[in-house]
Amino acid sequence: MTTNCVHSCKGLCSALETAEHREREAIKEYKRFLETCDYPDVREILTDLIRHRQDALDILKEKRAVLATKFQMLDNINDSFA
Repeated sequence: MTTNCVHSCKGLCSALETAEHREREAIKEYKRFLETCDYPDVREILTDLIRHRQDALDILKEKRAVLATKFQMLDNINDSFA
């Protein structure tokens, strides 16, 4: 999935959306491997990877929410001058 930055973050940050998509896909793939793996050490590694990817996904979602709030505040400020 190739995405170029449109340099218009307001409401649509393609970089963060792409990063979230890739993290979700990695989690799905690791879970598929985990379902079929019988070796305990590998299962542990995959479980750790899933947890780390989920943490990264949570951070991305949180940061996107913060950006959305900032953009909303800027809109409100701009609207007050109109």
